[in-house]
Amino acid sequence: MFAVAFDTPIVLVVVALLLTIAKALPYDEQQVPWNLNQNQHASNPTEYWGEWEGHQYHPSPTNWRIPFYALTLDRFTDGDPTNNEANGTVFEHNWQSNQFRFGGDLRGAQQSLEYLHGSGIRASMYKVILKSFGTG
Repeated sequence: MFAVAFDTPIVLVVVALLLTIAKALPYDEQQVPWNLNQNQHASNPTEYWGEWEGHQYHPSPTNWRIPFYALTLDRFTDGDPTNNEANGTVFEHNWQSNQFRFGGDLRGAQQSLEYLHGSGIRASMYKVILKSFGTG
């Protein structure tokens, strides 16, 4: 595995160059039922235009930023300790190891919703580990 360091000004120049050469597909009468662009003379994607019957326009929010939290349930909060030893062994649950199950579960996440909301989190994504293996 290798890492590549990018120089920010160079990246910005490349992106700006790519934006100047972006082109729109030409308007095609055969594609009208599927074409969202109704501007027959568009030569650039920024010139696209369209209006649809029965569609109510909703402007984009001025601020798209929303506090978002992604968490792995197993590594979050243990709300039900009775399900930690799924196979009945004492070696599968160890909260101090990253090789075994921590024990976090959906019940723990539900119990923490007020905490997350109080922290300013307004959206969350849960990653579920169905099976966790040690490296032994």
